[in-house]
Amino acid sequence: MQLLAIAATACAASALKPMHRRAWMLGAPAALALPTPTHAQEMTKTASGLEYYDVKVGQGDGPAKIDNTVTIDYIAWLNDFEGKEFSRFEKPIKVKLGEKKVAPGLEECLLADMNIGGTRRCKLPAKLAYGSTGYPKSGEKAGSIIPPNADVYFQVRLRSVVLSKGLGFGLNVI
Repeated sequence: MQLLAIAATACAASALKPMHRRAWMLGAPAALALPTPTHAQEMTKTASGLEYYDVKVGQGDGPAKIDNTVTIDYIAWLNDFEGKEFSRFEKPIKVKLGEKKVAPGLEECLLADMNIGGTRRCKLPAKLAYGSTGYPKSGEKAGSIIPPNADVYFQVRLRSVVLSKGLGFGLNVI
């Protein structure tokens, strides 16, 4: 019986794309290990050039506003949603919106009527990501992680929102 369970686990893992297989094997949060849709997703495009679609629409409170502190987790890629992964935060991180601590396009994505519990994929054009300098912005390694003028792709999950006065709302369990 144990051999059957091991074989089933191996088959399930091998059927996934490499990125999803790694997330599945590491026990990544389910929203981050979602398979890529088999059909093209229609993306909403904003006036700034940001494009996004909801993988999962949040059922919690929201949306976040400037000066709110949000708790998120995310994965970031170059080239497309299956391209070279360059950053992953599976444990929640806090970001105060409006402080310009994250790429402007990621902040815009979070402010675009996203509710708590939602997972969204967004394409940031270079001007809303790391621009003509790439990342890091300076030094001998400038542009070594994110090349200059590169579009960046994020999958972000909004876990909670803390209002500017310290009151908050969010998900206790995800």
